[in-house]
Amino acid sequence: MYSLVERIPPHTARTDETYTMLAQQRSSLTPFPNGWYLASYSHLLPVGAVVPLKVCGHELVLFRAEDGKAHVKEAHCPHLGAHLGHGGKVEGGCIRCPFHGWKFDGESGACVQIPSGDRIPKAAKLRAFHVREVSGMVLVWYHERGAAPEYEVPPLPGIDEAGWSPWKRTTWTLDATIQDISENDADVCHSPAMHTITDDIPDLALGLVEGPVFTWNIKIKPSIAWMGLPSFVKLPEDMRTHVEVRRTGLGIGWIRATVDLPFGRSTRVQTLANTTPIDERTIRLDMLHRVRAAPLRPLTGLFLRGYALTFDTTVEEDIRVWENKVYLTRPAVSKSDWGIMRFRQWAKQFYSSSLPLVPDELATAAAGSD
Repeated sequence: MYSLVERIPPHTARTDETYTMLAQQRSSLTPFPNGWYLASYSHLLPVGAVVPLKVCGHELVLFRAEDGKAHVKEAHCPHLGAHLGHGGKVEGGCIRCPFHGWKFDGESGACVQIPSGDRIPKAAKLRAFHVREVSGMVLVWYHERGAAPEYEVPPLPGIDEAGWSPWKRTTWTLDATIQDISENDADVCHSPAMHTITDDIPDLALGLVEGPVFTWNIKIKPSIAWMGLPSFVKLPEDMRTHVEVRRTGLGIGWIRATVDLPFGRSTRVQTLANTTPIDERTIRLDMLHRVRAAPLRPLTGLFLRGYALTFDTTVEEDIRVWENKVYLTRPAVSKSDWGIMRFRQWAKQFYSSSLPLVPDELATAAAGSD
């Protein structure tokens, strides 16, 4: 199902001095909202695999036990601090430290064996993190105050449907806040100003908003330039790209689109976008793209490369802004920004602290624009 081609574009280099200034301006917003974040894709984690990772400032180890279950534990052995993600080995349902061979249970994190036969200290235990596998993703739960999961991630609609190309993967590592990235979907006014995909502000409509799920329905009138056509060509007035953006928490985005093509034809495309805070400074943005399979395989590959390139180019245009902007809790919004304010209202549930994501007077205005 997953055949991946990975491209890792460079991101803008910034000096520590510049970062410190921006970090101070961003400091009112925690970089680690509560929620489920991508640890890996299921197909990349075979039985016995051990993977080091960092999520929300925590050094972690991800592994798949011999019973097929995925586990995430704090990475450093409580004995003498070795990182279990570098040389640790899976044994049954446990992981063994590469330094002195202490073995830890995959479920509880408790040490169950010391090779020397010594008595196991009470403190010999790894902190365990909640894990779920949904729609081909291995997800790890983070909560600022260590609370248990407050919601579950529903399966992504349509992801198991047959008749699609292999996935094409792109990842970025960038300096940004997850709130800025996640609310970008609602900011349709920047599309004609920054991107070549359209010359007009897309139509934005609120879809399903229920608990941790927030859905936008967007209609985009494609530009001549984006279609790769000469300027004298006239596109049908009713030609549109119909996009559904479904967010689950701030980390998971599922984007499905029907693209109108010339001569009355259309096709469908999909992107799975995962945004994961690594530390206070860094975000990992991971995207899988696929297109509806064409009758001829070369045509499918051609369209997939074109779609992924167009999508990724648009993201990289956004990255230049995200890496150098600050988050404003009292932005000078206009009427057309109602979607951003509505999204911020919903996003407050993922922050433990009482943060001013959107002031009361702006929230009232947003509610009146649904």
